[in-house]
Amino acid sequence: MSDASMRPARPHTATQLLLARGGDPFEEAGSSVSRAHRSVAELLAFLPPQHQGLRQLLVRLTDGLTRTQERMSGWALTDIETRTLAMPTVTSWGEPMISQDAPVGQAPPTTDPNEEPIYGFRACLAATVQRIEAVAQRLPPAHQRPAGGMHRLMLAGDVAEAARTAEYITNVFTAAVWEFERPAVPLTPASSGRIELRASARATPQRRWARNARVLFTADRVQITTSAGVRTIGTDEPIAFLMHVAPPVPRNVLAPYDPAERYAPVPLYDELGVVHFCAASGHSLGAIALADWMVQPEYQVGQYRATVPAAEPLRARDLLVWGLETMGIARGAAILDVPIRRGVMHPPTATPLKPTRRPRAAGGTVTPAATPGSPGYDPPAVVDMVRPAPHLLAYRGGGAYPVVAYKRRAKRRRFWRGDTGPASPANTVIRGPAAWAIVIGGLGSAYLLADTWFIRLCVIWAIVAVAEPWLWWGYQVLRDRSARRPIALYRPGKSPGRTRAFAHRAALAYDGTDLSVRGPGGHVAWLSGPGDTELGVVALRRLMDDDGPWAVALVDRWGHWRAVLPLDAWVPSGDLTNLAGFAEAAGLSVGDTHAARVQPTDDVFADGSRSSRARSVGPASRGLLILGFWAAVTTPITLAGWSVATAGLLTLLALAVFPVLGRAWWLRRMAQTTR
Repeated sequence: MSDASMRPARPHTATQLLLARGGDPFEEAGSSVSRAHRSVAELLAFLPPQHQGLRQLLVRLTDGLTRTQERMSGWALTDIETRTLAMPTVTSWGEPMISQDAPVGQAPPTTDPNEEPIYGFRACLAATVQRIEAVAQRLPPAHQRPAGGMHRLMLAGDVAEAARTAEYITNVFTAAVWEFERPAVPLTPASSGRIELRASARATPQRRWARNARVLFTADRVQITTSAGVRTIGTDEPIAFLMHVAPPVPRNVLAPYDPAERYAPVPLYDELGVVHFCAASGHSLGAIALADWMVQPEYQVGQYRATVPAAEPLRARDLLVWGLETMGIARGAAILDVPIRRGVMHPPTATPLKPTRRPRAAGGTVTPAATPGSPGYDPPAVVDMVRPAPHLLAYRGGGAYPVVAYKRRAKRRRFWRGDTGPASPANTVIRGPAAWAIVIGGLGSAYLLADTWFIRLCVIWAIVAVAEPWLWWGYQVLRDRSARRPIALYRPGKSPGRTRAFAHRAALAYDGTDLSVRGPGGHVAWLSGPGDTELGVVALRRLMDDDGPWAVALVDRWGHWRAVLPLDAWVPSGDLTNLAGFAEAAGLSVGDTHAARVQPTDDVFADGSRSSRARSVGPASRGLLILGFWAAVTTPITLAGWSVATAGLLTLLALAVFPVLGRAWWLRRMAQTTR
């Protein structure tokens, strides 16, 4: 999956990060300020009266955000600013570089949580208040005309970053205050002695990792199974506590800039943050992002407000307190018998992280790391993040180098681009001279040179260049297939207004052990079945509000939503008979629950959502069509020569073009709505 409008250089300033979000930058900056303003207001309303010093800082922060909002009101893009945004590279002169998406501490947190209840909060809050006040001071009055193409864009970028920092800092403190003022009943360790988390949904060719990837909490360790292998944390050095930090590093907006293009943006990835497994020294032994191990983050964190009567509209509680509870981290900590602490900066890692992969120059020496803004810029990792698996088919070999990835992204803004990946590690080498191989091999074969080794090599090279991307894709798809057949299956079928993809793919299945949910994009999420006595699905609940039923939820024994399926899409007829039959076959109880409606902005199981479109569909079309073009222009020249060469070129043309056209037809058909 690629976005042709994405700028090729990895963002490294506030302005570039703002523009990478897409949309109107002034509206995005205004939204950031509004969210920060709401977060600060929530904390002020919830803050105990004895924290007068903190309250004064928060009042200053509120005043700064209010002035910023007032001065940015009415900002709209001018013609010169619109032309600036259309450029492939936006250079913000003199703007400071953002080396890290979130601060990483130089010294680990103290062993005594009473000395520093929230790691890094004191230093970060004061700096954030000063930054907001400075930003508000630099903003021109709303009636003043813009100074130039980048002036207001740079100011908006600074506003967005400062507001984003303020939002996360206040959310973390609000969550800590909530836990202190309303302590929950201590969780009893699971009788089974284990808590197992499952990965979020994946589509072909990564579906198998939605089932196989997991985080297993046991009494003295955490075992994480991912596509990279099995990693065990807590054997060499015991886990002393968990540290919950938001936002992650790198943040969600930078997912497309991974050199191998493995990851897609995940809903609430930044807001939910990460959990570090920390040693007694305070150093991080490894970390996981919460959204990576949740099926539908927006539904799951929205459950508390939807089901608890008169619940305060406290977003920090929903994200950072309820989020840990509903996904199972809190129960995992109970198994480990360790506390959960909070921070606004990431603890340093216990061991040095693996450096960023870079190509070797002549003589075998590794080329030096690129500087920010240069084509090969890809900063080294600062957090030891363990992710379940890629979302997309990754570029491999030389195609995964940062410089090559930059050139690939830059060419996507052009009509003439030759990328045929993602494919095998040899793809970058094979694709380079492929056009020459087609022309030379075709002409040489037609005119008495077919027996020479060079012409034969060109012919073989041309065939491999066209076939290799599809063969690699087919191999990955076959690798991803599962031989297990479900013993219970429910399909919603087609309904008016839904796409053919939803009617063709959407399904709920039970294989005797686990349940799976498949959406319109082919994404599959696996949920533990009734055999898991802690987080396994044990019931199917119809969710109802004052207007009637609106969804069905798969819930565990604690009543937590593991997945939510809206009735208008999954039971379009309103008749729950077939769904009740599925529940009976899967050993699930059924019932009703009163819950306010939750309206997610991005759901992987919803038609047309951003997450449902984030999937690999095979080799890049344009590169294969260009190879077909070279075969087409060479064919007429060979008509006077050997006919076998002409036939070979026509066959090569068909191999390059027809699969691409067939795929385009199929995708277009699947996107059509049914009647």
